[in-house]
Amino acid sequence: MVIFKNVPTALQNERQWILWRSIVRGGKPNKVPWSVYDQPASSTDPETWHDWECAVIQYRPTYHAGLGFVFRENGGFAGIDLDGCRNPQTGEIDEWAWQTIDRFKTYSEISPSGTGVKLFMRCSRSIAKGINKKLDMPAKYGKTPGVEVYTHGRYFAVTGNVIRGYEDVNG
Repeated sequence: MVIFKNVPTALQNERQWILWRSIVRGGKPNKVPWSVYDQPASSTDPETWHDWECAVIQYRPTYHAGLGFVFRENGGFAGIDLDGCRNPQTGEIDEWAWQTIDRFKTYSEISPSGTGVKLFMRCSRSIAKGINKKLDMPAKYGKTPGVEVYTHGRYFAVTGNVIRGYEDVNG
């Protein structure tokens, strides 16, 4: 479920929205990007992306798992995904993740699994490839702690389940 009212206007104003569905592949659920035209979308093809209003109107919680924001090359935004850092039962976030959240001071929300945090921020340039680094820590909450950073070619599932104090995209 998406808490629409919490998603920052800066993100809503971009035509970089998709829906996503949870589809089981190889015994694991996968977040598959989906178009408002009821077909697969692509994180690299802007023709399959939509504006916020269209995505919200077409979202059906019994069919779609949620909405996603696509990062596009030179699109002015980046995303950081902190995996395996939040206890879904207590809501406690690990100290290493708090350090990252506090460092960037930008819109931050709980991931769909409840075990991670996603940060959305302004970014003046694109990085050549995304970064996906597993941390040298034991798995927690069913995930290996890790950090992913993207400026294009990926999307983040959006929940609107904001971390208080970090409700808006930075500067």
